[in-house]
Order: sequence, then C-alpha cells, then structure tokens
Amino acid sequence: MTDEVQDRFSELLVEPREDLDVEVKNWLDLKSDENAKANFAKAALALANNGGGIIIIGMTETDEGMVPSEGRPRSLEAYGVDHLNGIIHNYADPAFHCAVHLRSGPDGLLHPIVVIPGGHRVPVRSKRGGPNGQIVKDNSIYIRRPGPRSEVPQSAHDWDTLLARCLSHRRDEMFDQIRALISGAVPEASLETTPDRLTEWSEKSLERWLDLRDGLPVDAPERCPHGYMWYAFEFDGELRELPGAKFSEALRDSEVNLSGWPPFWYPTRFGIRPYPFEGLVECWIGGDNEEGFGNHGAGMADFWRVSPDGFGFFLRGYREDDLSGSRNMPAEPGTWIEVEWPVAITAEVLAYIESLASRLLSGSYSVRLLASYTGMEGRRLYSIGTRYIHHRISRQATISLGSAFDGAMLGPNSNELVHQFLQPFYNVFDFFDLPTSLVTEVMSALRQRKY
Repeated sequence: MTDEVQDRFSELLVEPREDLDVEVKNWLDLKSDENAKANFAKAALALANNGGGIIIIGMTETDEGMVPSEGRPRSLEAYGVDHLNGIIHNYADPAFHCAVHLRSGPDGLLHPIVVIPGGHRVPVRSKRGGPNGQIVKDNSIYIRRPGPRSEVPQSAHDWDTLLARCLSHRRDEMFDQIRALISGAVPEASLETTPDRLTEWSEKSLERWLDLRDGLPVDAPERCPHGYMWYAFEFDGELRELPGAKFSEALRDSEVNLSGWPPFWYPTRFGIRPYPFEGLVECWIGGDNEEGFGNHGAGMADFWRVSPDGFGFFLRGYREDDLSGSRNMPAEPGTWIEVEWPVAITAEVLAYIESLASRLLSGSYSVRLLASYTGMEGRRLYSIGTRYIHHRISRQATISLGSAFDGAMLGPNSNELVHQFLQPFYNVFDFFDLPTSLVTEVMSALRQRKY
C-alpha cells in the first residue's frame, strides 16, 4: 500500500487514545538507550500476542488528553523500519516484521506510527531480557491486559484467550491453504425473515444522511459528489435488553480495527463522537465542525447508526476519489475502483457484525446483509499494486448486493461469505470473475494487520 492509501493513520494522531490494540509512547531513544529498546520491544510483543495493533510515538497523556511530547529528536532515523525490526528480532521468538508510517500530528510535525502484525500461530515470547533483567524478562510472554497494560498472563482466562487466538490463526491458515486448492466452495445462505424491514431501515438511514449532507457547503468533498457505498444489516435472534449507556458501551467495545480506519469506528472527540438519536446511536464523521479539524474527504466521511432492535447502517465515500491524481493513480475522481478495497471493507463489516452479535444477542442468530455502491457508471477496476486487470468497466450507476446467512458462518466461513456477497459486484465490470485467491490474500493481510 502507498503512503496516500495509509493516510487514514493520520486520524489516529488527531485523537489518540490507548486501548488494547493501541499503545501510545513518549519519544524513546532507540539508538543508544537499551532500556528504551526493551520498552518498545515489550509493547510490540504484547500487541503481537493480542492479534496485532499500533504503537504511536511522541505523544503523552495529560489532564486534557493526549498531546505531543516534549523532547522531540532532531532526526527520526531511530524510528526507521529496519532499525525497529532489528529491535524486534533481537527480542521476539518467533520474529515478526512491523511497518512504520510517518504522519503529521496536531503540532504539524511527523510522528511514527508502528503497525504490529497479528496472526501468529504460537505465542510470541521474549528470547532475551532487558538490561539487568528489567522491563522485559527472559523467556516471557506478554499480552495486553485492561488498563491498558502490557503484562504477562495473570489468570487462566488470560491464557485461554491467548491460546484460543493462536489456535484460531492456525485454523485460518489451514482454511486458506484449503481454499488455495479448492474453488467454488461457497456455503449456502438462508434466513427466515422479512426483507422489507431491512429495506425500510436502509431507506430511512440513507434519507437521514442525505438530510445531514445538505447542510454541508456545496463543494465539500464529504458530500461524496462522485458516489458512495452503504452497508445495512439486520439480526434475527434473541436480543439482549441493554439500557442506553450500556448499549452505547457495547457498540464501542464491538469496534474491530483491522485496517486503521474501520467501519463503525467509535471516536471520542467532541466533534465526531456518536450521539443518541431517536432511540438509536448515530455517528457522522463527515459533519465534523470542531475548530481545527474537519476536511476528512469522501473516504473518511463515515456515517453510521445502530439500533437496539438489531439493525445497523454504514455509509462511506470512496478513497479512490480522494487519491485521484496522486502518484501513479488515475487523475480523475469518479473513474476508478481499487480492486481489493471492496473485499477489505466487506470483510471488516462482517467482522464488526460478528463482534457486535456477541454483545447484543443470546444464542444462535441469523444475519441479513444489504449493500449498494453508487456512482459506478464509467468506473473501471484498477490495481494500485501489481495485479493485472485489463479494461474492466462498469456501465451501470448503482450496484446493489444482498445476502443472508447463519451467524455461525462468520469466522470460519468469512472468506466464502465475502466472495459470495461480492461476486455480483465484480461481474458488473465486464464479467470480471473475482478470484478466490484475491479474497484469501486480502483477508489474510487484514487478520495479520498488514493491510
């Protein structure tokens, strides 16, 4: 992925917060201070065992929240990808490779954002200790625990969670290998429900966004002038009764961040944080009017809402339109779609649905999922990477998708669900046949936080 594609990491510096998959650190002398190296290594080990995450460098916590730290080094050479991976390789067994992105923070200066991959088949341990046996202990395993803190497992639950995650990754790897050999194994989808309820929910949600959008300046990119995508889902199962505050908390806890800018992101900054509306929870990042912020572009102008009745809706413009004219990308917005991105966004929506269901539903459940991609007429499939795609163009303006499936399919059969759901989308582009290998590669990268 190019730096322009990764600009979604810039938003992390607008409102940084520590979480189980995000660690924020002051400036560290990673060139000459062995304690600082051990400090970084401990955070990387814990995040790797947590399924991956992000380390933000150069921020500190105050009563007003996270702010840029003092003591900025003259050079960021110590935060180069080769140097950081050298530290990880000195401490981690098995070793893994991190990625580093330099992004401008609220102070206008660059901050390193280190992406730690997950997807490990065995727990990652320390193969050496820190100076004087401090910070990092030799032959120890670290995880992320509530606080959040990076610590060794302290209970049977901690060990169960860690080992279950590793076994899940082994299972996913095995399934990926099987998928590489067998094609067309798409599970049948069924759901006994009335689709009119979800259609009505989708229409009302879209009308709500259009009303909000009308309040933006006519030239605002957050209006998504070249088109937008939306996804809507409905649960069919026994819903738990959660009061307003508990329901809102469940939505925040359900966030699944695989790409750095996930659908249904639950921000906390005043200008964009979710709010109650007519008995549901709603969030509109595209309407950000807090002083000093805004200008998210179409690809970050998210709108979402979730109802306690088991309905969800998510809308976003196209990053392609924000990136048009950058480097080797097509010059005109509204003319292209990156071939991998519909797979990635659909996979993240399904991951959120699975996470949310675990908090809102008791027992087994089914899901109905709808989606619509507008502004498609005249767009062509394009690959920022090395995939070869020859003149595949859409001649229709809107592509509508729909599926229904048992909740038990999520997780082990997510690859098949994504492929089944999106195949009609890609067929519109001159009968393009979505390769199962593309789905497998994208979803594997997402699971390992490498996307």
